Amino acid sequence: MKKIISAPSRPKAHYNNAVAAEGKFLFIATQPSTDWETGTFLDGDIYFQTQKALENIVYFLSRENITLDNVVKMGIFLADINDFDAMNEVYNRFFPDPETAPVRFTLQTPFPNKKIKVEFEAIAVLP
Repeated sequence: MKKIISAPSRPKAHYNNAVAAEGKFLFIATQPSTDWETGTFLDGDIYFQTQKALENIVYFLSRENITLDNVVKMGIFLADINDFDAMNEVYNRFFPDPETAPVRFTLQTPFPNKKIKVEFEAIAVLP
């Protein structure tokens, strides 16, 4: 059993923004710095894009009435690995306690949209 959770302006594509699985897990697809109310990509430096992309993770968590405390795994995709420290500075504001922070990985990857600097994906446990 799965429950689809989408943003109002999600483009028609063969993926969903988030899926809750069997009432146990929430899987959130990669989130760039997009305003999901309008579907508009919001360009900016790595700090801005990291902030907005993580806010998108929080947005989809809130749709299931959960918080970052429920996140057990984060995937981080950077266009330029040299942006790691800047991204991490913002990321640590969202997950300030290393004792309770989720498992994570970081990869450098090219994005089809060359303006994208970072995307995040998440897996959270549902209550």
